[in-house]
Amino acid sequence: MVFFKQIRRLVYLAALAVFAFFELFHSGMVRRTFEFCTYGGDPVVEDRMLHRSSSAELNIKQYVEELILGPVSVDFAPLITKGTKLRSFMYRDGAVYADFSGDAVLPVHSGQPLFDGFLGLNRNIRRNFHAVSDVRLFVNGNEVFLEEFEKIFGPDRRN
Repeated sequence: MVFFKQIRRLVYLAALAVFAFFELFHSGMVRRTFEFCTYGGDPVVEDRMLHRSSSAELNIKQYVEELILGPVSVDFAPLITKGTKLRSFMYRDGAVYADFSGDAVLPVHSGQPLFDGFLGLNRNIRRNFHAVSDVRLFVNGNEVFLEEFEKIFGPDRRN
């Protein structure tokens, strides 16, 4: 009798797992990884489920907008100052072009280097979208030169 209860529980569990698996793929959701830092500077990772689109540009744009919103936990520091808006976005030939409002240059918290948020954006986009070969970030139409930052502070800060 106990043996049949265990078998029945396993069948219910298997049916539930198959249903959850089917629903995940049917819903059009995809898991994306978001890397933020604590206010102390330690890296932390969040996973979120985002809607999948047939357009790579829309998928990347939605991801960048989620990055701008910042982390879910209040213990983690956002990459860019709250209130920053994505003014324009384009994905062409493997390159991402994103223009942010002027709030993006304000420090998130005291002691954070200005370019850390932009380097974090670059790293997050490249980590989640392997087809992206180049990331160009702009603030009010002016390009943020991450290559110059890398020359001054070293390549270990970029990756």
